[in-house]
Amino acid sequence: MFLNRSQILSIFIAQLCFPLTYAKPKKVEGCPNLGDLESQNEVSAAQLNSLILCFCEELENSEAEVSFLYGSNVTHLEKAGDAIKKANLKLTKINMQHMEFPATGMPDFVKFAPNLRDLNIRECANQEEVKISPTTFDGLEGSLKNLSIYSCNIPIIPPSISKLVNLEQLDLGKNKIEKIPKEPIETLQKLKYLDLSGNFISKADDDSLGSLKNLETLVIGEHNYFNETLEAEIGKLKGLKTLDMSRCDGIFEPPMSLFNEIPQLEVLKLSGCSIGGLEPGAFAVLKNLEQLDLRVNLIENVSAFSFDGLEKLKKLSIAGNYIHEINDGLWEGLKSVEELDIGWNEIKQVPEGAFKSIGSTLKTLNLRHNPVVSMNNTGAGNLATLTLSECGLTSLNSDLFKEYKKLESLEVSHCNVSKVEPNAFENQKDTLKSLKIMKNKITSLPNTVLNDLPLLEELDTSENPFQCDSELTNFISAVEQRHKTAANEKKEFLFSNANATICDRPYKLHGKLLMELDTSTLEEYDPDSDTTTVPPTTDKPPPEIESGTTTPFKIPDLNIGANTNDSLFKEEPKRKVYDLNGTDDTSLDGGQSPYVIPITIGVIALVSLIVIAAVVLFILKRKRGVEDSEAGHGKPGHPQGNGKSRKNIKVDDGMVEIELNNHHNQRHNNRHPHPNFR
Repeated sequence: MFLNRSQILSIFIAQLCFPLTYAKPKKVEGCPNLGDLESQNEVSAAQLNSLILCFCEELENSEAEVSFLYGSNVTHLEKAGDAIKKANLKLTKINMQHMEFPATGMPDFVKFAPNLRDLNIRECANQEEVKISPTTFDGLEGSLKNLSIYSCNIPIIPPSISKLVNLEQLDLGKNKIEKIPKEPIETLQKLKYLDLSGNFISKADDDSLGSLKNLETLVIGEHNYFNETLEAEIGKLKGLKTLDMSRCDGIFEPPMSLFNEIPQLEVLKLSGCSIGGLEPGAFAVLKNLEQLDLRVNLIENVSAFSFDGLEKLKKLSIAGNYIHEINDGLWEGLKSVEELDIGWNEIKQVPEGAFKSIGSTLKTLNLRHNPVVSMNNTGAGNLATLTLSECGLTSLNSDLFKEYKKLESLEVSHCNVSKVEPNAFENQKDTLKSLKIMKNKITSLPNTVLNDLPLLEELDTSENPFQCDSELTNFISAVEQRHKTAANEKKEFLFSNANATICDRPYKLHGKLLMELDTSTLEEYDPDSDTTTVPPTTDKPPPEIESGTTTPFKIPDLNIGANTNDSLFKEEPKRKVYDLNGTDDTSLDGGQSPYVIPITIGVIALVSLIVIAAVVLFILKRKRGVEDSEAGHGKPGHPQGNGKSRKNIKVDDGMVEIELNNHHNQRHNNRHPHPNFR
């Protein structure tokens, strides 16, 4: 197709009059866009020096977001605000993490961002409380919608937030707040999300939380204490949909009286509390509940009908407890559950029909870290995802998974599996997409693992002690062929953690990657001939070294520290292997004669006497030398050579003094270890 001159001119004029909407982002001087900075091959020293310790990103409608780096301060905030103004952008979102504020506290943010909509302040660098003045949020009453002041040591809910009448989200987590007052809270009538977790709250004023008629999500766990005042205020939140009391103190059983006040809840999180058991109908009033999290409690007994009434529940987690068995009637009342997590318990047997009552809806089952040894006829025939990691299985066969004909993802990792039957996954040949059997005891795999699973997109067999012999050739070839087929047909296939899929035996291939082996060289494995010594690569014998032609190399003993007998290079005596079968602890080592010990003691005593005598003679001789030196120095005309003797004595004394000081310092240092040592 060819365009004439008039058509080309028309297109050119249209481009001038109606420019494209995806214009090039504006640059903010000193506050680069992170994506642009990564694309630059070279950054000059001048550019680095001009940085304001922040990254800026242009948003829609000429708005900008700025994120400050670790070590930034209010000065950087001022510079970034000015730079964004010069770029004709409106600063609407500020992210601060590890920023250090001055002793005066937080600045008045309207000076830098009069249109501020999102303010996210997290993990202030100050060790003490960060002060928030009455004017900190002045001028932002109409624009600020999301405010987070997380982990900044503030002791109270800032009174100045009462002006933020349009606030929709407020996060004051991980501070030192002890009380929920009424005054700053009651004016936040548009608030939908409130996070007060990680504080030390033990009291709530009347109509403090209760005044938040539009609140939908409340996160109030982690160290806060659940008592009557807090329960009363939460019970007034008739619009609440999500209640997160994870790691909340004072919860030893499900607070059924609270549930009676807020039956509209859709999400309830009680993980990390101290709940010891579940009684029938504990959550029956929560007819609209869709998610229930009871992880990491102290639950041992779960009565039948404990979840009765939760007909809309889709996700249930009771992982990390002390549940031993799945009792009859445990899942009664659950009509819609799709995801069940009962991992990290103590379940050894999964009885037949264990999930029959919820089998029609159950899609995801997590049984990780349970000593499960069988999964036959459980009634969960519609499962799409099954996790059995850290289980007690020793082999995988078709009978084990025959009822799971809709399975798409299977993980049997970190178990004791040593054998995978050729037909182990024949019932999943039309569905299975992900198979993870890493960290087991598998030495070989049949090629049917791949050939019988045409839809497989991910396979992980890493960290198994593979025996790289001719029997493994077919599996390696199947992996290579699947890669080629996936590339040609533009399908997905990932052989995960290939760098951790290595040979264990024979020893000559130990540590070699499976996918780098030359399969034509693989042989039948013979355990009798397999040694821990790699065979030589040449038939020539090593050259003989003539005696007397080499000079023996002896490393001298190197003393460590002052006056020590420890040597860096002295060979340590070999330790005897402790014999667990030995019963006679009083027998002498090596069957030595009983006369050896007295003789040895006598020799040591004789040597000690000789050493003491030598030391005494040396001291007497040295004392006489000093007296002669002093006498000679007093004679007139005595040569100054005796000064040399005194100097030697002084040096000797100095060395003694230094050694004593060194010992003193060593003792001192032992009492006061280095501050960085932990």
